[in-house]
Amino acid sequence: MKIHELQKHIQHPILITDERMIAYLIHQRFHVSERFIGLLIKKDEIKLYLNNLFPTNLTEIEIIRFDDTEDPIKMLNHDLKSDILYIDKNMHAGFLIKLMKYSPLLKIEIDETCDKFRSIKDSNEINKMRQASLINDQAMDKVKSHIKEGMTELELASLIPTIFHSLGAQSTSFTPIVAFGKNTSDPHAIPGDTKLEKGMPIIVDMGCVYEGYCSDMTRSFFYHHNSLNDIYDVVRRANLAAIQMVKPGIPLKDIDHAARSVIKDAGFGEYFIHRTGHGIGQEVHEPYDVSSTSEHIAQVGMIFSIEPGIYLPNKGGIRIEDLVLVTETGCEVLNHYSKDLQILKDA
Repeated sequence: MKIHELQKHIQHPILITDERMIAYLIHQRFHVSERFIGLLIKKDEIKLYLNNLFPTNLTEIEIIRFDDTEDPIKMLNHDLKSDILYIDKNMHAGFLIKLMKYSPLLKIEIDETCDKFRSIKDSNEINKMRQASLINDQAMDKVKSHIKEGMTELELASLIPTIFHSLGAQSTSFTPIVAFGKNTSDPHAIPGDTKLEKGMPIIVDMGCVYEGYCSDMTRSFFYHHNSLNDIYDVVRRANLAAIQMVKPGIPLKDIDHAARSVIKDAGFGEYFIHRTGHGIGQEVHEPYDVSSTSEHIAQVGMIFSIEPGIYLPNKGGIRIEDLVLVTETGCEVLNHYSKDLQILKDA
């Protein structure tokens, strides 16, 4: 279990209530909805507070059971025996406030140890993510082959889960984004009934899950002719500039700056309206952001996206996204699908 490796690095008790982080650490996911779940990690012990409704065969950690008539926060408070507690940033406010009422002198801090630990992928995780990205490359080629005049965004998007499944993926890692024409100016466009016409830009943003690990890639195309000639090359150069910046010891905000500077210098700075990237692993969004405010430092084993974009309102947009793995000497780009301008025409 990863939790035993993490335990070696903690200095103070840590309480994890995020189901996804708990699953990462103990290799079992519990969907508890509004009920409390807590993983209390100390240097010398680990306890999982788990409602009787949820079965488990875990034997490597102590399970503290309770039912709906009992107060798990009171049980947790009894076991703390500390004047300081680190919590995850997603802890439910209701549970936190109750704990603070039980222990008004308890000092509460936000935990960074778990996020740092999770952001560094081991060789097994890296291999799975390489394969997930390889599947994404293959899937993008198949998706492109289905693009034809008159089809809707929804029709193209609906093909993606089946394509991933045929290539050995478990599922999509998020709901695919497929946008045509002026809809490409919305970074989080929802596929709809817009039909593909000549001259329209096309954005396909998709990812899959392979053995529990995610991929994420975006490519932009044009149908019959390039209607956004002034921005495709800018976004491509921004993508490459950010990738060139990636190496151990570099603040993530500097990687964002490398991409943003290319776009700003080309006169489109106001139209790059999101961060340059995000961490990825078992979830498609994990620590840390590659943004202008991120003080976190790139370290060997980190995997994150590089996805600059330009979005011109009521006209269209371009985004090009790759995943990169930080290596000893720089980075490895996990995606190999071409970023050259592609103008699609009927077969």
